[in-house]
Amino acid sequence: MPRRTICPTYLVAILFALFAALAPLPAQDAAARLDAVKEFQRFFRKEKSEALQVEAILTHLKGNECVPAAEELIRLLRHPSAAVQQAAMTVLATYNDPKTYAAWIAELPKAKDPEQQALIVKVLGRAKIKDAVPAIETVGGDAKAGPVLKYECARALQAIGDAGAAGLLGALLGDKEPQVRIAALDAVGALKRVEHGKAATSLIGAAEWQVQAAAVAACAMVRPQEAVQPLIDLMRKEGRMRTECAEALFRITGFDFGVDPERWQEQWNQLTSIQGWRIPTEEELAKKAESRKKSDAFYGKKEERKEFANIPTTSTNILFVIDVSGSMDDLVAEVDKFQGYRDRRRFTVVQAELLNAIDSLTPETNFDILAFATDVSAWKKRLVPANVVNKDAAKSHVKSLKPIGGTEDQNAALAGMAGAANLEAGKTNTLKALMYAFGVDPEKPIKPVVTGFDKNAIKSPLDTVYFLSDGRPSVGKIIEPLEILKEVRKHNEAFRMVIHTIAIGDFTKDFLKRLAEENGGVFVDLGR
Repeated sequence: MPRRTICPTYLVAILFALFAALAPLPAQDAAARLDAVKEFQRFFRKEKSEALQVEAILTHLKGNECVPAAEELIRLLRHPSAAVQQAAMTVLATYNDPKTYAAWIAELPKAKDPEQQALIVKVLGRAKIKDAVPAIETVGGDAKAGPVLKYECARALQAIGDAGAAGLLGALLGDKEPQVRIAALDAVGALKRVEHGKAATSLIGAAEWQVQAAAVAACAMVRPQEAVQPLIDLMRKEGRMRTECAEALFRITGFDFGVDPERWQEQWNQLTSIQGWRIPTEEELAKKAESRKKSDAFYGKKEERKEFANIPTTSTNILFVIDVSGSMDDLVAEVDKFQGYRDRRRFTVVQAELLNAIDSLTPETNFDILAFATDVSAWKKRLVPANVVNKDAAKSHVKSLKPIGGTEDQNAALAGMAGAANLEAGKTNTLKALMYAFGVDPEKPIKPVVTGFDKNAIKSPLDTVYFLSDGRPSVGKIIEPLEILKEVRKHNEAFRMVIHTIAIGDFTKDFLKRLAEENGGVFVDLGR
């Protein structure tokens, strides 16, 4: 029997997963913790492999919280490797003893390096250190504070769950930088700071759609009555915000008129003419929400809108992401469920659904199509208008697509033509397909980013993604579904895209369901 060999990269991945999953036993005393730090320093200085450096962080410093360990980890937040940075931040988030951070909290307002301040604030937020709130308010409210620092201060207050006593969030709502306003709005909504309802309402009319989205979401949480009219006015404009406005209006008033602004206006005029009318309490709203759920009165279902695989949208900036990996050439199992298609291949079903979706696009819509397997291939370099010419061209493009490494290619491989079959190109690179929406290629070297602040996010017009796949991620920089979810969360915090997901086939669907739920989307299971 021939001897089997194990790829070194694969072995490192196994070791990394093992050490990441098994948290080390807590050190018994201060001396043991210091020994762990010294052992880490000896190992890290001589080890050049990124995977083993990450392993060292997780094995030596996780579970050994102390000031020297925290010092090492904070230093590593400026390491040139993004993976090392992420590992350091992951471990720091488990250090939650205020004593560990006491010196940094005291020095934070005195620090001269704004980037270092932003880093420390981010760490304090991730670790949920309540003792740090006054210092965070001080540095965030400083007249010299830059946008990155103010952004991280707002995020940290939200993570800690304490808005503080100095009114920093209110001040940040008026900041000139859109990303700072977004972070402040998110914190106001998450912490339900009703005193900022008026300021949040004023941002519903912001120039940037991402700020609008954050303002609408915040108003849905703090429920200011004065937000009703601006929400109705925003609903009159084309785009994704119509759906968000409808949900926010329901959250504030308890009424449900879908995305029909005229019906909302008529009802609102009647309500404001009633002396003593008030918005419902949270308890009353909860009962109305339960009633709506039971009656399946989906707030946009009444209107005729664009949809893909039974997921409706009012968005005017859409990216369709379609899986063309080899498994899409497999036959569907539930024959009765897929009547009316020209054959039983999964891709045939998806192709037909996408062609129907393109037909439903209205002229004010901009769209693009991304096909993915091992690599990604975009139809256009940017979103294009859904006029007659572009829709016809898009349908021709979709009809020309076929699964890579499907049945024909597999037969060719069996016949000895493996090179021509190119089965390696027909795997499922889920991460690369999702990161395309954020303008990121995960397989290219990237400059490590130590904070979540991203100026490019505001420049993106794309606000809605339809992501369809039948297979488990099988190739790419990251293939573990939970890690892919983490990457998407990290980027989408700034981009604020809605990601709808559609599953077909036997793939365990929890991943796609969570992907939709965590990014404001809808999950649809087409079937097996």
